[in-house]
Parts: sequence; structure tokens; C-alpha cells
Amino acid sequence: MIANFKPLKIAVIGGGTAGCMTAAHITKYFPNFDLYHIYDSRIPTIGVGEGTQANFPQWLESITGLKFNELQTRCNITRKFAIQFENWGSNNKQFIHNFYPIKEAYGYHISADKLAELLKDHISATHIDKKIIELKSDGVAVNITFEDDTELEFDLVFDASGFPKSLDNDEYKNISVIPTDSALIRRGSAVDFNWATRSVARPYGWIFIIPLTSHTSYGYIYNSSINSRDEIEWDLSQFLEEENVTPYNESKHLKFPNFSCRTFFNGSLFKIGNCASFIEPLEATAIGILHAQISYASEYLKYLAKSNSPKQKIDESIINTFNELLFQIVSKASLFVGWHYAKGSCFNTDFWHFAQSNFEQELDKSVDTKLLGKFESYIQAGSEVNYFLSFGKLNSSIKPFGGFRPASFYEIGTGIGYYSSTNKNQQLARQH
Repeated sequence: MIANFKPLKIAVIGGGTAGCMTAAHITKYFPNFDLYHIYDSRIPTIGVGEGTQANFPQWLESITGLKFNELQTRCNITRKFAIQFENWGSNNKQFIHNFYPIKEAYGYHISADKLAELLKDHISATHIDKKIIELKSDGVAVNITFEDDTELEFDLVFDASGFPKSLDNDEYKNISVIPTDSALIRRGSAVDFNWATRSVARPYGWIFIIPLTSHTSYGYIYNSSINSRDEIEWDLSQFLEEENVTPYNESKHLKFPNFSCRTFFNGSLFKIGNCASFIEPLEATAIGILHAQISYASEYLKYLAKSNSPKQKIDESIINTFNELLFQIVSKASLFVGWHYAKGSCFNTDFWHFAQSNFEQELDKSVDTKLLGKFESYIQAGSEVNYFLSFGKLNSSIKPFGGFRPASFYEIGTGIGYYSSTNKNQQLARQH
């Protein structure tokens, strides 16, 4: 960078997982920027145990320089090799969704609040602990006004401040293919079964079981317009009793929207994490999508780092392409997650009737025929995976659909009973 130009001034807003991951990433890979980390310590983080996908362990080790044993001590980590589904669909009482390659790939079960604490040790920035009352962006710079009426201007801001206050405008798209909107969280003691996340279908929704070294997180995911919190409290208590679990904290209730913003980036303001999008935690997509957002943002940061001129407004067509790519990631992941409900579950209840019919109805209403065509092609590819595996011809180079490859479609489709015994696999076998 030419000495006459000051380092670009960048801010990350938010002290939770998304904010700390983004600030730590910039610290590690773009140390020449003038970085500010802004958060209001009075705002509590969600702090629930989280599952991650297989790209996360390598990223965390590269950021912190810590090996697994050290990370486990700091963040209560266990290795996650798969998701074990129980009582989903119409055929199998239990099935596994693996990471591929099965023997090598794994994610983490990790304590979100401990992760944020760890990452703060690896953030080199000017820290500002204040409430923001206004954020103005013109595509070239961002002006932030704080509660004490002071102001700061930045060349680029990452907003990881959490869920938007309102989704009632055209900037946000409601993801209606997902049939849930609430969670009830409890904690229990650590368990021996810790190599996979368990996702257990129940009469009113499903329960995630995330095993950490210190404790186990239980979260009942449901639809608040169909079932009451009292019903969920009762059924979660029934489940914990069946599992011989004695919870040791009060339940925590969370309401969440399934949504995506349409403008992730306008040239100077980048929405990231729950500020930008959210879908229910069935496939650990939150950190996975966040990681994708950071990766895309890094391409722009690389450009800025190499530039020898002051920051200019980006061409609108480039911004539109950037936003469409990120929007498609969320849309594709949403379709894959929604597909899990396509065959209902073993429970004959209002929730599961709604979840199954809702998936079909939302597909019928969709106007994005190109996206649906792509989705259907991956379902078809999934139906053929078993045949190609048997001949060692599985093409692992096929690009993922929202982060999921045909092998994932095969395992979920087979598990829920979407692929019948007379599906394409048998037809291909007869042809060959």
C-alpha cells in the first residue's frame, strides 16, 4: 500500500459468534487494515451449543494456531462425524447423514459462548463497547452514531449485530419452506454418545442433542402457531425422562425467523450471520453459511488490500452478482433442509401433517423455476448415488447444492423414504 494512503478503516459490529469469527478472520488474513470491533456488552449472546460442518475445524485451527486438545479444553469440543436422525420419514426408525469422505471429514460440537471468548484472544482491533443507534451507508462509506452522540466513519463495516428488528419490507425474504419458528433449550450432563449430533423427531417437532465435554445441549424445535410452549415443555420433559437425563438449568425459549436478506452487501456495508439470514439448525447451516459469507467477503478484502488508490464505489452489476450468489446459498440450503420434512415422521400429529404438506405447497408456489429445477436435478443425482458407489464411479467433483453434495441427498432421501425400492437405482442397474 502506498504510504500516502491511510490504511482502510474497517469495523465489525457484534460480539457473538459471527462478529468474533469475522473480526478474527480479518485480523489473521488482513492485518494491514485499521480494524475496529464494536459491540454492546449489555446484550447477551444466545450461547447455545452448536454443531458445525466439516470446513470449520481447519478454519478454527488456522485462526488460533491451536490443536484439537487445546481447542477442546477451551471450547468443550467433541468431534462430529455425522447427524443421526431418529423417527424421521416413513421408512427408517434411524439413519445417518455422514460427512464425506466418511473416515476423514468431521466438524465440531462446540460451545458458542466459549468460542466467542476464544476468538476474542485472536482479534487485534480497537474495541468499542457502546450501543449503536444509527447506521448510515452510501455504498462508499458507513457512518455510525453511538448512544453518546459520538460518530465514526468507516470505509467498510460488517454488521453481525443479530436478527433484524423487523422483516416487514422487501429487503427480506421469508423462507416459508421451513415449518418451524421456535426453540426450547435445556442442558444436561455430558453423555458417552458424542460422535454425532442426534436429531430426534417428536410429536410436536424435533429435538437436537449436541454433546459437549462439559454438558449436553437439548433443543426442541417447533412451530409456535401449532403447539404451545406448555406442550413443548411437557414433551421435552418426557423425552429427557426417557433418556434418563436430569436437566440442571432453567429452560431458555428462543423465537427465530427463517429468512434471508436480499442485499448482503452494498459496497460499504456487509450484513453477516443472523443479521443477514437464518434457517433452523437441522443441518448446522448457521456457521456453514457464515463461513461462506466470510469467504466471499475475503475476495473483496483481497482486492482492497492490493489497491493503490482510495476506495471507490463498486459497479452495481458486481454488487448484484455478489448478492445473488449469497442469496442462492441460503435458498439452496433452505430447500435441502425443508426436504427433510417431505415424508413426515412416525408421528401422526398436526405439526407433522403441516410440515409435510407445507413443503409440497411451498414448492408449488415457488416462482424460481430455475432453482427448483436445479434442486430436482440433485434429488435425481442422489437417487443414483447408490448405483455409482457400488461401481466406484461417484463423481465427488460435482459442486454442492447449498453446501450439500449428491451423497447427502442420497442419505437423506433414502433415510426419510423419499427414494422408493423401485427407484432409479434399480432402473440403472437393469440398464447396465
